Amino acid sequence: MLEVLQIYWPKFITAAWFPILNLILVWYYKQEKLYLFERILSGFFVSPSFVAIIGQELCIYIYKFILSCGFNDKHYTFFIIFNIAMDALTIIIGGMLFSRLTQLNKFLGATIYMQYVCIERLAMVISISYFSYIAWYLLLQFIVGFFTIKDMPYMFNSESIKWKNIFFYLVGLFYVLDMLYGAFFLFPELANDVINIGTIFWLDTLAFINSAFVLGYQKVAISVAHEYDTNIKYYERLQSGQENIIIRLTEISEAKSGETGQHVRRVAEYSKLLASTMGMNTSDIENIKIAAMMHDLGKLLISHDIIEKTDKLTEEEYEIMKQHAKYGWDILSNSEGEIIAMARVIALEHHERWDGQGYPQGLRGDDISIYAQIVSVADVFDALSSERAYKPAWDLEKSKNEIIKQRGEQFSPAVVDAFIKCFDGIKAIHEQYED
Repeated sequence: MLEVLQIYWPKFITAAWFPILNLILVWYYKQEKLYLFERILSGFFVSPSFVAIIGQELCIYIYKFILSCGFNDKHYTFFIIFNIAMDALTIIIGGMLFSRLTQLNKFLGATIYMQYVCIERLAMVISISYFSYIAWYLLLQFIVGFFTIKDMPYMFNSESIKWKNIFFYLVGLFYVLDMLYGAFFLFPELANDVINIGTIFWLDTLAFINSAFVLGYQKVAISVAHEYDTNIKYYERLQSGQENIIIRLTEISEAKSGETGQHVRRVAEYSKLLASTMGMNTSDIENIKIAAMMHDLGKLLISHDIIEKTDKLTEEEYEIMKQHAKYGWDILSNSEGEIIAMARVIALEHHERWDGQGYPQGLRGDDISIYAQIVSVADVFDALSSERAYKPAWDLEKSKNEIIKQRGEQFSPAVVDAFIKCFDGIKAIHEQYED
Protein backbone atom coordinates (compact mmCIF):
# COMPACT_ATOMS: atom_id res chain seq x y z
CA MET A 1 0.00 0.00 0.00
CA LEU A 2 2.83 2.36 0.89
CA GLU A 3 4.47 1.61 -2.47
CA VAL A 4 1.23 2.48 -4.29
CA LEU A 5 1.02 5.80 -2.43
CA GLN A 6 4.63 6.60 -3.29
CA ILE A 7 4.01 5.95 -7.00
CA TYR A 8 0.55 7.47 -7.38
CA TRP A 9 0.38 10.26 -4.79
CA PRO A 10 0.06 13.02 -7.45
CA LYS A 11 -2.96 11.21 -8.92
CA PHE A 12 -4.53 10.94 -5.48
CA ILE A 13 -4.26 14.74 -5.20
CA THR A 14 -5.97 15.29 -8.57
CA ALA A 15 -8.55 12.63 -7.65
CA ALA A 16 -9.37 14.61 -4.49
CA TRP A 17 -9.77 17.83 -6.50
CA PHE A 18 -12.22 16.21 -8.93
CA PRO A 19 -15.25 15.80 -6.58
CA ILE A 20 -14.70 19.22 -5.00
CA LEU A 21 -14.81 20.99 -8.37
CA ASN A 22 -17.87 19.03 -9.46
CA LEU A 23 -19.69 19.76 -6.20
CA ILE A 24 -19.19 23.46 -6.86
CA LEU A 25 -20.44 23.19 -10.44
CA VAL A 26 -23.47 21.02 -9.63
CA TRP A 27 -24.45 23.21 -6.68
CA TYR A 28 -24.01 26.49 -8.54
CA TYR A 29 -25.68 25.58 -11.79
CA LYS A 30 -28.29 23.00 -10.76
CA GLN A 31 -29.06 24.12 -7.21
CA GLU A 32 -29.65 20.54 -6.07
CA LYS A 33 -29.55 19.36 -2.48
CA LEU A 34 -26.07 18.05 -1.89
CA TYR A 35 -24.90 15.32 0.45
CA LEU A 36 -21.39 16.60 0.96
CA PHE A 37 -19.61 13.57 2.41
CA GLU A 38 -21.27 11.05 0.10
CA ARG A 39 -20.61 13.15 -3.01
CA ILE A 40 -16.96 13.78 -2.13
CA LEU A 41 -16.34 10.11 -1.29
CA SER A 42 -18.11 8.75 -4.38
CA GLY A 43 -16.63 11.47 -6.59
CA PHE A 44 -13.12 10.56 -5.46
CA PHE A 45 -13.57 6.89 -6.36
CA VAL A 46 -14.99 7.61 -9.84
CA SER A 47 -12.53 10.39 -10.66
CA PRO A 48 -10.45 9.86 -13.83
CA SER A 49 -7.25 9.84 -11.78
CA PHE A 50 -8.38 7.17 -9.31
CA VAL A 51 -9.98 5.08 -12.07
CA ALA A 52 -6.71 5.33 -14.01
CA ILE A 53 -4.83 3.96 -10.97
CA ILE A 54 -7.19 0.99 -10.76
CA GLY A 55 -6.86 0.36 -14.49
CA GLN A 56 -3.08 0.64 -14.35
CA GLU A 57 -2.75 -1.76 -11.42
CA LEU A 58 -5.09 -4.30 -13.02
CA CYS A 59 -3.16 -4.04 -16.25
CA ILE A 60 0.19 -4.61 -14.50
CA TYR A 61 -1.20 -7.57 -12.55
CA ILE A 62 -2.64 -9.24 -15.66
CA TYR A 63 0.50 -8.44 -17.69
CA LYS A 64 2.77 -10.03 -15.06
CA PHE A 65 0.56 -13.10 -15.05
CA ILE A 66 0.83 -13.35 -18.85
CA LEU A 67 4.64 -13.01 -18.64
CA SER A 68 4.78 -15.73 -15.99
CA CYS A 69 3.09 -18.03 -18.50
CA GLY A 70 6.09 -17.68 -20.84
CA PHE A 71 4.91 -14.82 -23.04
CA ASN A 72 7.81 -12.68 -24.38
CA ASP A 73 7.21 -8.96 -24.91
CA LYS A 74 10.69 -7.57 -25.38
CA HIS A 75 9.67 -4.08 -26.46
CA TYR A 76 6.57 -3.79 -24.23
CA THR A 77 4.39 -3.36 -27.33
CA PHE A 78 1.67 -5.69 -26.06
CA PHE A 79 1.75 -4.02 -22.65
CA ILE A 80 1.13 -0.55 -24.16
CA ILE A 81 -1.76 -1.76 -26.33
CA PHE A 82 -3.28 -3.74 -23.48
CA ASN A 83 -2.80 -0.80 -21.11
CA ILE A 84 -4.63 1.59 -23.46
CA ALA A 85 -7.50 -0.91 -23.87
CA MET A 86 -7.75 -1.43 -20.10
CA ASP A 87 -7.56 2.33 -19.58
CA ALA A 88 -10.45 2.87 -21.99
CA LEU A 89 -12.55 0.20 -20.28
CA THR A 90 -12.09 1.63 -16.80
CA ILE A 91 -12.74 5.17 -18.09
CA ILE A 92 -16.02 4.04 -19.67
CA ILE A 93 -17.12 2.49 -16.37
CA GLY A 94 -16.04 5.62 -14.49
CA GLY A 95 -17.98 7.84 -16.91
CA MET A 96 -21.13 5.77 -16.47
CA LEU A 97 -20.86 5.97 -12.69
CA PHE A 98 -20.19 9.71 -12.87
CA SER A 99 -23.30 10.28 -15.00
CA ARG A 100 -25.38 8.26 -12.57
CA LEU A 101 -24.05 10.07 -9.49
CA THR A 102 -24.46 13.56 -10.94
CA GLN A 103 -27.76 12.70 -12.68
CA LEU A 104 -26.60 14.52 -15.81
CA ASN A 105 -28.52 13.61 -18.95
CA LYS A 106 -27.27 11.10 -21.50
CA PHE A 107 -24.00 12.22 -23.12
CA LEU A 108 -23.65 15.44 -21.09
CA GLY A 109 -22.27 13.64 -18.04
CA ALA A 110 -20.06 11.39 -20.19
CA THR A 111 -18.70 14.42 -22.07
CA ILE A 112 -17.85 16.38 -18.92
CA TYR A 113 -16.17 13.30 -17.49
CA MET A 114 -14.18 12.68 -20.68
CA GLN A 115 -13.08 16.30 -20.62
CA TYR A 116 -11.54 15.73 -17.18
CA VAL A 117 -9.94 12.53 -18.50
CA CYS A 118 -8.29 14.41 -21.38
CA ILE A 119 -7.08 17.19 -19.09
CA GLU A 120 -5.48 14.59 -16.82
CA ARG A 121 -3.88 12.77 -19.77
CA LEU A 122 -2.54 15.99 -21.28
CA ALA A 123 -0.98 16.88 -17.94
CA MET A 124 0.73 13.46 -17.93
CA VAL A 125 2.09 13.92 -21.47
CA ILE A 126 3.62 17.37 -20.96
CA SER A 127 4.82 17.03 -17.35
CA ILE A 128 8.41 16.14 -16.51
CA SER A 129 7.96 15.45 -12.78
CA TYR A 130 5.30 14.69 -10.18
CA PHE A 131 5.07 18.32 -9.13
CA SER A 132 4.87 19.59 -12.70
CA TYR A 133 2.03 17.09 -13.32
CA ILE A 134 -0.02 18.64 -10.51
CA ALA A 135 0.84 22.16 -11.66
CA TRP A 136 -0.09 21.42 -15.27
CA TYR A 137 -3.30 19.68 -14.20
CA LEU A 138 -4.49 22.72 -12.22
CA LEU A 139 -3.38 25.15 -14.93
CA LEU A 140 -5.20 23.20 -17.65
CA GLN A 141 -8.31 23.08 -15.47
CA PHE A 142 -8.14 26.84 -15.17
CA ILE A 143 -7.66 27.32 -18.94
CA VAL A 144 -10.59 25.08 -19.85
CA GLY A 145 -12.73 26.69 -17.16
CA PHE A 146 -11.85 30.16 -18.45
CA PHE A 147 -13.00 29.28 -21.98
CA THR A 148 -16.22 27.52 -20.87
CA ILE A 149 -17.38 29.42 -17.76
CA LYS A 150 -19.77 31.68 -19.71
CA ASP A 151 -21.34 28.67 -21.43
CA MET A 152 -21.88 26.66 -18.24
CA PRO A 153 -25.47 27.75 -17.43
CA TYR A 154 -26.51 27.09 -21.03
CA MET A 155 -24.66 23.76 -21.13
CA PHE A 156 -26.57 22.40 -18.14
CA ASN A 157 -29.99 23.53 -19.37
CA SER A 158 -29.98 23.20 -23.15
CA GLU A 159 -31.15 20.12 -25.01
CA SER A 160 -29.91 21.42 -28.37
CA ILE A 161 -26.18 20.81 -27.88
CA LYS A 162 -25.03 17.67 -29.69
CA TRP A 163 -23.13 16.21 -26.75
CA LYS A 164 -22.77 12.88 -28.52
CA ASN A 165 -20.59 14.47 -31.22
CA ILE A 166 -18.46 16.33 -28.68
CA PHE A 167 -18.10 13.14 -26.64
CA PHE A 168 -16.71 11.17 -29.57
CA TYR A 169 -14.25 13.96 -30.40
CA LEU A 170 -13.04 13.77 -26.81
CA VAL A 171 -12.73 9.98 -27.05
CA GLY A 172 -10.54 10.48 -30.12
CA LEU A 173 -8.42 13.01 -28.21
CA PHE A 174 -8.17 10.56 -25.29
CA TYR A 175 -6.66 7.87 -27.54
CA VAL A 176 -4.24 10.36 -29.13
CA LEU A 177 -3.02 11.51 -25.70
CA ASP A 178 -2.81 7.94 -24.40
CA MET A 179 -0.71 6.88 -27.39
CA LEU A 180 1.55 9.92 -27.02
CA TYR A 181 2.09 9.02 -23.37
CA GLY A 182 2.70 5.40 -24.39
CA ALA A 183 5.46 6.60 -26.71
CA PHE A 184 7.66 7.23 -23.66
CA PHE A 185 7.45 3.49 -22.86
CA LEU A 186 7.86 2.28 -26.43
CA PHE A 187 10.85 4.59 -26.97
CA PRO A 188 12.67 4.87 -23.61
CA GLU A 189 15.23 7.23 -25.14
CA LEU A 190 12.55 9.96 -25.11
CA ALA A 191 12.86 10.11 -21.34
CA ASN A 192 16.65 10.42 -21.38
CA ASP A 193 18.46 13.72 -21.26
CA VAL A 194 20.51 12.75 -24.32
CA ILE A 195 17.49 12.99 -26.60
CA ASN A 196 17.02 16.18 -28.59
CA ILE A 197 14.70 18.49 -26.69
CA GLY A 198 13.01 19.28 -30.01
CA THR A 199 11.50 15.78 -30.12
CA ILE A 200 9.83 16.25 -26.74
CA PHE A 201 8.66 19.70 -27.81
CA TRP A 202 7.18 18.18 -30.98
CA LEU A 203 5.16 15.59 -29.02
CA ASP A 204 3.92 18.18 -26.52
CA THR A 205 2.92 20.55 -29.32
CA LEU A 206 1.00 17.76 -31.02
CA ALA A 207 -0.86 17.09 -27.76
CA PHE A 208 -1.67 20.80 -27.31
CA ILE A 209 -2.89 21.25 -30.90
CA ASN A 210 -5.23 18.27 -30.70
CA SER A 211 -6.56 19.41 -27.33
CA ALA A 212 -7.09 22.97 -28.55
CA PHE A 213 -8.91 21.67 -31.62
CA VAL A 214 -11.38 19.66 -29.53
CA LEU A 215 -11.93 22.55 -27.12
CA GLY A 216 -12.56 24.81 -30.12
CA TYR A 217 -15.00 22.30 -31.57
CA GLN A 218 -16.89 22.24 -28.27
CA LYS A 219 -17.12 26.06 -28.30
CA VAL A 220 -18.41 26.03 -31.88
CA ALA A 221 -20.94 23.28 -31.10
CA ILE A 222 -22.29 25.24 -28.12
CA SER A 223 -22.41 28.43 -30.18
CA VAL A 224 -24.35 26.69 -32.98
CA ALA A 225 -26.79 25.22 -30.45
CA HIS A 226 -27.23 28.65 -28.86
CA GLU A 227 -28.02 30.17 -32.26
CA TYR A 228 -30.44 27.33 -32.98
CA ASP A 229 -32.29 27.89 -29.69
CA THR A 230 -32.48 31.63 -30.41
CA ASN A 231 -33.97 30.94 -33.85
CA ILE A 232 -36.45 28.45 -32.36
CA LYS A 233 -37.61 31.01 -29.80
CA TYR A 234 -38.03 33.59 -32.55
CA TYR A 235 -39.95 31.07 -34.65
CA GLU A 236 -42.18 30.21 -31.68
CA ARG A 237 -42.96 33.90 -31.07
CA LEU A 238 -43.66 34.39 -34.77
CA GLN A 239 -45.80 31.26 -34.87
CA SER A 240 -47.68 32.39 -31.77
CA GLY A 241 -48.39 35.76 -33.41
CA GLN A 242 -49.60 34.06 -36.58
CA GLU A 243 -51.74 31.70 -34.54
CA ASN A 244 -53.45 34.58 -32.72
CA ILE A 245 -54.23 36.31 -36.03
CA ILE A 246 -55.56 33.08 -37.51
CA ILE A 247 -57.70 32.42 -34.42
CA ARG A 248 -59.28 35.87 -34.69
CA LEU A 249 -59.93 35.35 -38.41
CA THR A 250 -61.44 31.90 -37.93
CA GLU A 251 -63.55 33.10 -34.99
CA ILE A 252 -65.20 35.54 -37.40
CA SER A 253 -65.95 32.60 -39.69
CA GLU A 254 -67.23 30.50 -36.78
CA ALA A 255 -69.43 33.35 -35.53
CA LYS A 256 -70.99 33.66 -38.96
CA SER A 257 -71.73 29.94 -39.12
CA GLY A 258 -73.25 29.89 -35.65
CA GLU A 259 -70.53 27.60 -34.29
CA THR A 260 -68.45 28.36 -31.21
CA GLY A 261 -64.89 29.63 -31.30
CA GLN A 262 -63.88 26.56 -29.29
CA HIS A 263 -64.61 24.42 -32.36
CA VAL A 264 -61.52 25.94 -33.98
CA ARG A 265 -59.37 25.10 -30.98
CA ARG A 266 -60.66 21.55 -30.66
CA VAL A 267 -60.19 20.70 -34.35
CA ALA A 268 -56.66 22.17 -34.18
CA GLU A 269 -55.73 20.18 -31.06
CA TYR A 270 -57.36 16.96 -32.35
CA SER A 271 -55.41 17.32 -35.60
CA LYS A 272 -52.15 17.89 -33.78
CA LEU A 273 -52.71 14.84 -31.56
CA LEU A 274 -53.61 12.65 -34.54
CA ALA A 275 -50.54 13.81 -36.49
CA SER A 276 -48.31 13.07 -33.48
CA THR A 277 -49.87 9.62 -32.99
CA MET A 278 -49.22 8.85 -36.67
CA GLY A 279 -45.52 9.66 -36.20
CA MET A 280 -45.28 12.84 -38.27
CA ASN A 281 -42.25 15.08 -37.86
CA THR A 282 -42.28 17.91 -35.33
CA SER A 283 -42.64 20.64 -37.95
CA ASP A 284 -45.73 19.06 -39.53
CA ILE A 285 -47.29 18.41 -36.13
CA GLU A 286 -46.98 22.06 -35.12
CA ASN A 287 -48.01 23.38 -38.54
CA ILE A 288 -51.16 21.27 -38.84
CA LYS A 289 -52.38 22.60 -35.53
CA ILE A 290 -52.45 26.11 -37.00
CA ALA A 291 -53.43 25.18 -40.54
CA ALA A 292 -56.42 23.16 -39.32
CA MET A 293 -57.92 26.32 -37.84
CA MET A 294 -58.54 27.62 -41.35
CA HIS A 295 -60.37 24.56 -42.69
CA ASP A 296 -63.75 26.36 -42.96
CA LEU A 297 -62.45 29.82 -43.85
CA GLY A 298 -64.37 29.68 -47.14
CA LYS A 299 -67.67 29.92 -45.23
CA LEU A 300 -67.02 33.65 -45.01
CA LEU A 301 -68.17 33.85 -48.63
CA ILE A 302 -71.31 31.76 -48.16
CA SER A 303 -74.69 33.45 -47.65
CA HIS A 304 -75.60 33.96 -44.00
CA ASP A 305 -79.09 32.55 -44.66
CA ILE A 306 -77.69 29.25 -45.92
CA ILE A 307 -75.15 28.83 -43.11
CA GLU A 308 -77.66 29.53 -40.33
CA LYS A 309 -80.54 27.57 -41.84
CA THR A 310 -81.87 25.05 -39.30
CA ASP A 311 -83.91 23.03 -41.79
CA LYS A 312 -82.44 20.67 -44.33
CA LEU A 313 -80.71 22.48 -47.19
CA THR A 314 -82.24 22.26 -50.63
CA GLU A 315 -80.17 20.64 -53.36
CA GLU A 316 -79.34 24.07 -54.76
CA GLU A 317 -78.39 25.43 -51.32
CA TYR A 318 -76.23 22.37 -50.65
CA GLU A 319 -74.35 22.93 -53.91
CA ILE A 320 -73.71 26.53 -52.81
CA MET A 321 -72.53 25.35 -49.35
CA LYS A 322 -70.11 22.91 -50.97
CA GLN A 323 -68.38 25.85 -52.64
CA HIS A 324 -66.85 26.90 -49.28
CA ALA A 325 -64.03 24.37 -49.84
CA LYS A 326 -63.02 26.06 -53.10
CA TYR A 327 -63.52 29.52 -51.56
CA GLY A 328 -61.13 28.60 -48.74
CA TRP A 329 -58.50 27.64 -51.34
CA ASP A 330 -59.06 30.94 -53.18
CA ILE A 331 -58.78 33.07 -50.01
CA LEU A 332 -55.46 31.47 -49.11
CA SER A 333 -54.07 31.21 -52.66
CA ASN A 334 -52.32 34.57 -52.62
CA SER A 335 -50.34 33.92 -49.42
CA GLU A 336 -47.05 32.08 -49.04
CA GLY A 337 -45.42 29.93 -46.38
CA GLU A 338 -45.54 26.30 -45.25
CA ILE A 339 -48.49 26.77 -42.90
CA ILE A 340 -50.60 28.64 -45.47
CA ALA A 341 -49.77 26.04 -48.15
CA MET A 342 -50.91 23.29 -45.79
CA ALA A 343 -54.03 25.27 -44.80
CA ARG A 344 -54.89 25.83 -48.47
CA VAL A 345 -54.88 22.10 -49.20
CA ILE A 346 -56.83 21.30 -46.02
CA ALA A 347 -59.50 23.91 -46.85
CA LEU A 348 -59.93 22.43 -50.32
CA GLU A 349 -59.83 18.72 -49.47
CA HIS A 350 -61.20 18.21 -45.94
CA HIS A 351 -64.62 17.19 -47.33
CA GLU A 352 -63.16 14.58 -49.69
CA ARG A 353 -63.98 10.99 -48.77
CA TRP A 354 -61.73 7.92 -48.71
CA ASP A 355 -64.20 6.11 -51.01
CA GLY A 356 -64.16 8.94 -53.58
CA GLN A 357 -67.71 10.17 -52.87
CA GLY A 358 -66.67 13.52 -51.36
CA TYR A 359 -66.29 17.01 -52.80
CA PRO A 360 -65.19 19.25 -54.50
CA GLN A 361 -62.88 17.03 -56.62
CA GLY A 362 -64.05 13.51 -55.82
CA LEU A 363 -60.56 12.44 -54.74
CA ARG A 364 -60.09 8.88 -53.49
CA GLY A 365 -57.75 7.23 -50.95
CA ASP A 366 -54.25 8.63 -50.65
CA ASP A 367 -54.89 11.04 -53.50
CA ILE A 368 -56.30 13.11 -50.64
CA SER A 369 -53.62 15.01 -48.73
CA ILE A 370 -52.70 13.29 -45.44
CA TYR A 371 -53.27 16.64 -43.70
CA ALA A 372 -56.84 16.83 -45.07
CA GLN A 373 -57.42 13.19 -44.09
CA ILE A 374 -56.51 14.06 -40.50
CA VAL A 375 -58.55 17.26 -40.32
CA SER A 376 -61.54 15.47 -41.86
CA VAL A 377 -61.70 13.06 -38.91
CA ALA A 378 -61.08 15.85 -36.38
CA ASP A 379 -63.73 18.12 -37.93
CA VAL A 380 -66.47 15.47 -38.23
CA PHE A 381 -65.86 14.13 -34.72
CA ASP A 382 -66.18 17.62 -33.29
CA ALA A 383 -69.28 18.34 -35.36
CA LEU A 384 -70.90 15.14 -34.07
CA SER A 385 -69.96 15.74 -30.42
CA SER A 386 -70.96 19.44 -30.40
CA GLU A 387 -74.33 21.13 -30.43
CA ARG A 388 -75.36 22.80 -33.70
CA ALA A 389 -78.37 24.87 -34.71
CA TYR A 390 -79.68 21.85 -36.60
CA LYS A 391 -78.90 19.10 -34.02
CA PRO A 392 -78.08 18.37 -30.37
CA ALA A 393 -74.58 17.13 -29.35
CA TRP A 394 -73.89 13.40 -29.48
CA ASP A 395 -72.06 11.83 -26.55
CA LEU A 396 -68.38 11.07 -27.12
CA GLU A 397 -68.73 7.29 -27.36
CA LYS A 398 -71.49 7.54 -29.96
CA SER A 399 -69.39 10.03 -31.93
CA LYS A 400 -66.37 7.73 -31.67
CA ASN A 401 -68.36 4.75 -32.93
CA GLU A 402 -69.56 6.75 -35.93
CA ILE A 403 -65.95 7.60 -36.85
CA ILE A 404 -65.00 3.91 -36.55
CA LYS A 405 -68.04 2.92 -38.62
CA GLN A 406 -66.83 5.16 -41.46
CA ARG A 407 -63.33 3.64 -41.48
CA GLY A 408 -62.37 2.91 -45.07
CA GLU A 409 -65.50 4.65 -46.39
CA GLN A 410 -65.53 8.31 -45.39
CA PHE A 411 -62.22 8.28 -43.51
CA SER A 412 -58.67 7.03 -43.96
CA PRO A 413 -58.15 3.69 -42.13
CA ALA A 414 -54.75 4.86 -40.85
CA VAL A 415 -56.20 8.07 -39.40
CA VAL A 416 -59.10 6.21 -37.78
CA ASP A 417 -56.65 3.72 -36.24
CA ALA A 418 -54.66 6.64 -34.82
CA PHE A 419 -57.93 8.19 -33.58
CA ILE A 420 -58.77 5.00 -31.68
CA LYS A 421 -55.25 4.79 -30.25
CA CYS A 422 -55.27 8.34 -28.88
CA PHE A 423 -58.95 8.59 -27.95
CA ASP A 424 -58.18 9.27 -24.28
CA GLY A 425 -56.26 12.35 -25.43
CA ILE A 426 -59.18 13.32 -27.70
CA LYS A 427 -61.55 13.21 -24.72
CA ALA A 428 -59.14 15.31 -22.63
CA ILE A 429 -59.01 17.97 -25.35
CA HIS A 430 -62.83 17.98 -25.61
CA GLU A 431 -63.09 18.61 -21.87
CA GLN A 432 -60.38 21.28 -21.90
CA TYR A 433 -62.04 23.31 -24.69
CA GLU A 434 -65.63 22.59 -23.80
CA ASP A 435 -68.23 25.04 -25.12
